[in-house]
Amino acid sequence: MPFRTATSKSSSLRVPPDTGAVSSARRWVVSLVHDWDLPLVEDTVETLELLAGEVIANALVHAEDGCQVTVCWDGTRVRLEAEDGETSALPQVAAASLEDESGRGLQLIDGLAHAWGSRPTVNGKAVWFEVCGGSPPMCRASPAACEVDFLIINGVLRPTAVAEPPRAACSAVHAPLSPDH
Repeated sequence: MPFRTATSKSSSLRVPPDTGAVSSARRWVVSLVHDWDLPLVEDTVETLELLAGEVIANALVHAEDGCQVTVCWDGTRVRLEAEDGETSALPQVAAASLEDESGRGLQLIDGLAHAWGSRPTVNGKAVWFEVCGGSPPMCRASPAACEVDFLIINGVLRPTAVAEPPRAACSAVHAPLSPDH
């Protein structure tokens, strides 16, 4: 069995402004965590893939220049961040009915991610989420996830945004998007 390490890891990918690039970016994320041999159960990898697709697709739909996707491992969590050049308000979970064709992405992220948030950046905004590598009691949210603004949605208190500085573990290591990866 290969040795699994708790060493921090980080890698970034520039995703072009084409919604067709979402599936390639999702595959890159899954391939990356498999290459890192992280201690993730398959359900967690599938959740990571689903949420990555949501965050990346949202960034591509709302920004003209594509987005920068950074994936980090800190020994207990995988954090994915999609940064785009859109300078509008930070995204918030919105109520979406069964008939709505869109608007459920952040509901999925809110329901499935261990922690999530958004923050303004120098050139736009970043939306991030974290999934745990271990069992839920062993995985604690990052300290920044405690600095949350709240909004009451349908009588439920929900986090809406987290303003935090970039994490040192998420320093950019750029990787080109290739169609075969």
